[in-house]
Amino acid sequence: MNNIENIKKIVNHSPSSSGIYKMLNEKKEIMYVGKAKNLQNRLKSYLNTNNLSNRIRRMVSRISNIEVIITETEKEALLLEANLIKKLKPPFNILLRDDKSFPYIFINHEQEFPQISKHRGKQKYKGKYFGPFATINSLNYTLKILQKVFLLRSCDDTIFQNRSKPCLLYQIERCSGPCVDYTLSKKEYLQSVKNAEHFLSGQHSNLQEELSSKMDEESKSLNYEKAASYRDKIVALTQIQSQQNINLYDVKNTDVISISRKGNKSCVQVFIYRSGQNWGNRSYFPKHSDEVETYEILERFIVDFYTRYSPPKNVLLNLPIKNSSLIETSLKSIYNYKTSFFVPKKGKKLDIVNYASRNSELALKNHIAQSHSDKENLSQLSKVLNITKKIKRVEAYDNSHLSGKNAVGAMIVYSEEGFEKKSYRKFNIDSSKVKLGDDYGMMRHVLERRFSKEAIKNSKKYEKLPDLLVIDGGKGHYDLAKEILETKGLNEMELISIFKGEGRKESLDQIIYKNKKNFIDKNTPSFFFIQRIRDESHRYAIGAHKAKRKREMHASELEPIEGLGRSRRKLLLNHFGSVKNIKNASAQDMMKVRGISKLLSEKIYAYFNG
Repeated sequence: MNNIENIKKIVNHSPSSSGIYKMLNEKKEIMYVGKAKNLQNRLKSYLNTNNLSNRIRRMVSRISNIEVIITETEKEALLLEANLIKKLKPPFNILLRDDKSFPYIFINHEQEFPQISKHRGKQKYKGKYFGPFATINSLNYTLKILQKVFLLRSCDDTIFQNRSKPCLLYQIERCSGPCVDYTLSKKEYLQSVKNAEHFLSGQHSNLQEELSSKMDEESKSLNYEKAASYRDKIVALTQIQSQQNINLYDVKNTDVISISRKGNKSCVQVFIYRSGQNWGNRSYFPKHSDEVETYEILERFIVDFYTRYSPPKNVLLNLPIKNSSLIETSLKSIYNYKTSFFVPKKGKKLDIVNYASRNSELALKNHIAQSHSDKENLSQLSKVLNITKKIKRVEAYDNSHLSGKNAVGAMIVYSEEGFEKKSYRKFNIDSSKVKLGDDYGMMRHVLERRFSKEAIKNSKKYEKLPDLLVIDGGKGHYDLAKEILETKGLNEMELISIFKGEGRKESLDQIIYKNKKNFIDKNTPSFFFIQRIRDESHRYAIGAHKAKRKREMHASELEPIEGLGRSRRKLLLNHFGSVKNIKNASAQDMMKVRGISKLLSEKIYAYFNG
């Protein structure tokens, strides 16, 4: 039975209701996920191959099976499709490759003297969150000004509760020093917190009028130094409001989304406006084929993006989308308020969209230029290695430990798109399986896990095999890696090792390839390119080791306590900030932590206090 006949058979048994369908190949790998108002009609459309694009025709030729899931409504189908695409990443779907979360400014209401800080991830703590900010730089700028104006503390509880004198931030007038009762009373400090929240909520004018009035009063009383401080605060707040070229004073909460495209490359740029201020922008480069319509790319991006992050009530676009009503209804079912998508035709809003469009075009040009550079690096390396096979994916490995403890292996990936940080992997090295400080044993442990049969089959975790392996180490590490690849039947995979020369000087680095040393001229781009890859693997390995060591240090003192498992230890540390604060806490305080019963809190208290 050919593919078309197979599809016909499946179509005949498919329902006419709404739902999603998953197309699978012979290896039972999901190639495509789609939604449909009428599943049977949608699947029938794949039978007439003459009306299909080349991309879809290629996909249909590889179909072995189709699985369907029925939903109550088309809205549910849309949301389920979005979630499955994010989870499964089928190769024939439009994919959003950047899933890094947005940062927020967080003011903690659980503290006596609320702390202002940066926050990513779930908003599970009591307090106020302001954002999102498109980049950490735009957040840092705003946070710096807020500290200067409102003098709120930014230190965590561990530092705050153990200070006897104010820190440097107090000296440079970025904090009022509430840790030692300097400058402001508790009442004044809490009022300052309220003022900061009002400002971040868009209530600018009242605050600036108040500051201006105080400046005049101090000036009339000849307190010129105090008056100058109020003047500086007014100037600082004005800077935040005018830091971007265009601001939305007439629309408080709006996202502006613009798409630019050249062939199979596109850039979707999101500008975030909150409280009449531009809180930065971020560029996204979705993965798609030449044949996909531009509106489809934008539509898929919007669905994926706003099922990850809560949308504002208004979203301005530079290109109309066909299913705006369906998307609006679907998002309303998630967030309980309506979000409107529209393309402005005139006025200030059109100016803002055009501004975003110019920026997305520029970002796309830069991305294409960078991609070309990344491809050139790989192409040039193929020439230097004198191989006909095109290098598309490089994996580099390094280990990090401290006297053999908290050993971690690291894998980084470089492709035609540059460093693929989403594909990086960490390997915790079991001390019971590897002798303490055995560098060769650690490398063997990591490579055997990476190239085990299970790992090679797990396309979700590792995507695909590399064309080139880069090992941080000398001849011994090279021989070890070569032996493992031969044992696993991966003889065609290219292998390089790079190690420090005399005095650990980078200029004296040596490279081994096919048992030959220094076959690459040290003044060529390819040599620097390999060094760059090695340095990135080294950076990632050290970071992973430090994080593991920190976790162990925190947890080690709590481990002997019976009934206090890993998750509860983490909750305690998150609540109190340090083991020292847990030691000083009462049993009643510990009971405030979720999962800590009266019996367990008394047991912890008794463990530290006898």
